[in-house]
Amino acid sequence: MCLMSILALSGQIVDLENPELVRRYFQYYFFNRAKEMDYPVSSSRVERDDTLLNMLGENMMAVNECRTPPPLYLRQSFMAAADAFEAIEAPTQGVIVPYTKAGEGIIAELCSGFEVAKQLSLLKRAQQYAVNVFPNVMKRLQRAEALHEVQEGTGILYLDKRFYSEEFGLSDTATGEMEMLHA
Repeated sequence: MCLMSILALSGQIVDLENPELVRRYFQYYFFNRAKEMDYPVSSSRVERDDTLLNMLGENMMAVNECRTPPPLYLRQSFMAAADAFEAIEAPTQGVIVPYTKAGEGIIAELCSGFEVAKQLSLLKRAQQYAVNVFPNVMKRLQRAEALHEVQEGTGILYLDKRFYSEEFGLSDTATGEMEMLHA
């Protein structure tokens, strides 16, 4: 028994190379949780109850709904799977913040741009200026009128500059003075 395979756990010595221990580990944490391992998603997230494993594999539920099934290499539902997947389940919403002059510039361009190709490029750049905000903070920011859509109906929100501090980031109370813009 090598020194690296021994673990002291609550006063007991455990041999991590013990085949029975390895078998029990996989039984507890893999086989008993097999239904969770294919990452089930509900119809509230995608069109029907499904799993990410199926959506990224043969995707038979979607294929069976087609009149003419697509070739095997075109069956995956990548976009739906991406929308349904959450690495960390958190009920947050992204908000673009005016971090540095570059962040402020991206917000200004998003608010004034109308070209679809340019908007997509700007949204990709804006990701590095986005923070995830929990629902309780979102409500306080909305009451304070600190959130605005970049363009009506897009659902893409940005934070009023008065609610962002270079020192500590997003705040649910105004930290700066109202900016006067001249047209």
